[in-house]
Amino acid sequence: MVSLKIVKSWWKPAGIATLLTGGLAIAMLTSPGEAAPEKKKMVVIGLDGMDPKQLREHLDAGYMPNFRRLIASGEFTTLGTSIPPQSPVAWSNFITGQNPGGHNIFDFIHRDPETYLPYLSTSEAVGSDKSIKLWGDWQLPLGGGEVINLREGKAFWEYLDEGGVPTTIFKIPANYPPTESEARSLSGMGTPDMQGTPGTFTYFTTHPPEDADDISGGEVIDIYFDRGVAKGGIPGPGNPFSQKGKKAECPIRIYRDEENKTAKIVLGDGEEVLLAEGEWSDWVPVEYYMLGEEGFGAKVKPVAAPMGLAINGIARLYLRSVSPQFGLYVTPVQIDPANPAQPVSTPDNWSVELSDRLGRFYTQGMPEDSKALEGGIFDDSEYIHQAGMVLDERMMLFEAMIRDFAQEEWGFLFFYFSSLDQQTHMMWRAFDPNHPAADEESLKHSDVVVNIFKRLDEAVGVALDELEGDATIVVMSDHGFAPWYREMHLNSWLADNGYLTLKDPSQAARETSDFFMNVDWKNTRAYALGINGLYINVRGREKFGTVAPGAERDELIEELVQKLKGIEDPVTGMYAIKEVYKSDDVYSGAFAKYAPDMNVGYALTYRGSNESALGEFPIEWFGDNTGKWSGDHCIAEDLVPGILIVNREITNPNPRLYDLTATILEFFGIEKGPDMIGASVF
Repeated sequence: MVSLKIVKSWWKPAGIATLLTGGLAIAMLTSPGEAAPEKKKMVVIGLDGMDPKQLREHLDAGYMPNFRRLIASGEFTTLGTSIPPQSPVAWSNFITGQNPGGHNIFDFIHRDPETYLPYLSTSEAVGSDKSIKLWGDWQLPLGGGEVINLREGKAFWEYLDEGGVPTTIFKIPANYPPTESEARSLSGMGTPDMQGTPGTFTYFTTHPPEDADDISGGEVIDIYFDRGVAKGGIPGPGNPFSQKGKKAECPIRIYRDEENKTAKIVLGDGEEVLLAEGEWSDWVPVEYYMLGEEGFGAKVKPVAAPMGLAINGIARLYLRSVSPQFGLYVTPVQIDPANPAQPVSTPDNWSVELSDRLGRFYTQGMPEDSKALEGGIFDDSEYIHQAGMVLDERMMLFEAMIRDFAQEEWGFLFFYFSSLDQQTHMMWRAFDPNHPAADEESLKHSDVVVNIFKRLDEAVGVALDELEGDATIVVMSDHGFAPWYREMHLNSWLADNGYLTLKDPSQAARETSDFFMNVDWKNTRAYALGINGLYINVRGREKFGTVAPGAERDELIEELVQKLKGIEDPVTGMYAIKEVYKSDDVYSGAFAKYAPDMNVGYALTYRGSNESALGEFPIEWFGDNTGKWSGDHCIAEDLVPGILIVNREITNPNPRLYDLTATILEFFGIEKGPDMIGASVF
């Protein structure tokens, strides 16, 4: 059984936080008599997905003057990433100073060996199953839920906290729920929206697309106007007072003015927003009532609620079109940092202090709405604009925190930017005319990614101007980037080569079943799950395991390693897989036994398909990637290293993410943890 950290109850008078995921781990106190750390300053700027090859190209082109200033005062090198080079894995390496065998994050998703079904790798929400049945669909929940934080290992800022170092951690990924400590921290990648999902937008329209039900990451709501007025509801969290788990809704009324191309939107009890066609609102409150005068889930003002039966979020609205087709986009409803339904920061009120001072901001882990682009709700220009608003907001917060840090006597600051990673994922096709998804429309935005490099150069300039000569400045990324031209359906290859058996091998069954529901486990020896993971169906570990542990498992792994590296794409003539990493060779630590047996390191321009990752079996082994998600990094780790730039000498010739963790602790004179495997780069 995996060792898990159980975190505190969500239930609190101000709201029903059992509707969301959240929680806190326990920090320790500094040992008596421990020497005080030297009073120095360090800032680490985390630029998710900055690729060293792209950076060098932009440096050579003269786009990055502030990066040049920083490099001139120190050094620039590559930074070894994780196996596999996926963001939650890589950032967990950095957070804990360990490899995945130590922190238990091996992929975006893991699998339950009892059911073979996937689950989110970083955290799990568990609601209370205790309730009193009342009448109709009503129930009274007793107690709250809990969050299980699946990332193991001690975060480096816990060591800083114990050592007395003033510390701020802004949105580091894989830190949800936020690790409890005296450090100021805001949770990052993994923080859900108010529905408890990674991000679910709402789109109100008079003309839903034909594939509306298939759009992932959003809810398309069909509305109609009666004398210029339409009504609906913004979906929210599941209601714990409902025995059927119905969602709460925030009522919305839309008044359309076709002549002037405007609309007035009224939310809840009267929050009004007036928008012109093509205009975005600022943050507006979205309130969900759990009990109302007309009964459970009512869309009216609630009865007296001494326990606090309303919860609040925030959203931004975009009036996409007024007529002849009406379209109103609502961002995923965010946990309101000014009034959080559950903590997204440590201390709990730090998000409140930030929003009081600087205004409300996105709390969702990955706020760039790539799902709206993939689902056809946004076009490229609209997505770029929305993602640009995220970056504008992040830059405003960064400048404020850097200037605050400049006034501090000493301490540590980490600040995270997501924009480059998300934009390069979605817009590689905009600057690469050879990409299968490149077209005339996308190529109009060929400067979108380089413009983000330029904005991030401005951020480095702010840090240099405010801190130069007063702090050690580190700029780093968790991995690099590559084009994704061709997708490989690894599970289809396993099925067609006798390693995995399907109950029904017909084309119709292969094209319609998902989540491994078509697999005959009792006659299966190996299966792939997640983007890079490959498992042996081991007897005594998996519920229907067929392969004996020990020699039989090891021989099958060796056989698969050899065969996988020899798979040739018939269209390109290229080998699709560069490396296959045996977990026994690359992972160490208490949780290595829960790892996939192998990790597939795809060759340049290849990646595992989304279908295969979730247990589907297309007929073909390969296909062109014609989706909007056109760049990626889930390939062989040596092809996509990150960057490391420091305004001092780097003596480690081949630094990796976990070396940077050891560096931070050593910088402040704090001994690294016994499970940490890195060494200082200085």
